[in-house]
Amino acid sequence: MIDYIIEPEQALILIWNRGETSPRDTIRQLDAMRKDPDYSHDFDTITDITDLKTDFSRQDIVKMAQYSETLPIPKGAKVTRNAIVAPADRTFGTSRMYEQLTNGFVPFKVGVFRDWASALTWIGKNPDALDDLLKAS
Repeated sequence: MIDYIIEPEQALILIWNRGETSPRDTIRQLDAMRKDPDYSHDFDTITDITDLKTDFSRQDIVKMAQYSETLPIPKGAKVTRNAIVAPADRTFGTSRMYEQLTNGFVPFKVGVFRDWASALTWIGKNPDALDDLLKAS
């Protein structure tokens, strides 16, 4: 299951990928999010997979990377950042594989982090300013 919050004032999208979620489900839910009226390609993203139960295989990661390569890029869109929060070794490793497969080939930069503070800092947001938002989420 994927939940998300779009914060237009912060130019930020927060995504939580939890439980048993297949790559196909993930792609379907991300496509639906992109249809949200508040969505903008120009927003940075933090994807938290702390509670993801599914173990994505190498083939799954390649499939996700290939999907990311096909995303439409609006003319004049800026290169955004997608920070992945993956504290567990198993998800950190597969996320790093995704990072390596996509950087330079997709319309955003990918970074993988063990905690929210590092992810927020990397995308240029003050972790303290978003603390209340994260608690509410």
